Amino acid sequence: MTRDIYSLETPRENLSQSAERNPAAVLISSLLYALAVTLSTNIYSLLIASILPARFITRVKLSALAKLNLINALMILTLTLTWPDLYAGFIMGVIISLRVNMICIAFSAMVYPLGTSGIYEALCVMRVPEKLRVMIILTLRGINILRERYESAIISVRLRAPDIRGLMRLKIFAAMMGMILLQSHERSDNMMKAVKCRGGFAGFIQSETRGVSFGDVVYILTFVVYISIIAVMNYYA
Repeated sequence: MTRDIYSLETPRENLSQSAERNPAAVLISSLLYALAVTLSTNIYSLLIASILPARFITRVKLSALAKLNLINALMILTLTLTWPDLYAGFIMGVIISLRVNMICIAFSAMVYPLGTSGIYEALCVMRVPEKLRVMIILTLRGINILRERYESAIISVRLRAPDIRGLMRLKIFAAMMGMILLQSHERSDNMMKAVKCRGGFAGFIQSETRGVSFGDVVYILTFVVYISIIAVMNYYA
């Protein structure tokens, strides 16, 4: 756990990449793309929408996509068995799976490298209310705490009891999850105390935000054109 856990100034995951554009431009473009993909049902619009994730596929861990598609496979099976028509249910499951994969790849390559500070800067530029900005960032930090605690607990169990099987494995998992939730609750209380000690939400204003440049406007407009093509192909192809 980092020593700046109660600070919003978390370094970005990839400075060379995220510094190219204003975080607000990247976040807005990503959200518009996610909206367009979510509304797409036509095969032609989905093919056009897949151009962006195909460009970023090398930046995403294949192991993460494999885990995601295990859940997608279960979802496809469930829709196939519960839909009034088996074939229609299967097709709907495949379409939803494609949407999830495309959005996941796009966000992993565009939004995740911004880091917590980049997202906070983007929310400032977008004029999101200050209290909502801080609550979003604290929520993201809480999720990261849960993930770190879970990974640490898994490593500890594997080192101490690598050959555990059966019911005992389920008991250990339940105890581990309970411990993680209690520790995360304690961390959340400490976060709220840090907010109060800094004089409320205004105490988190630690950096100046960059203005939106002409290049950022062109970047957003390029995505708007791309998304418009997806929408046109979805409703008129």
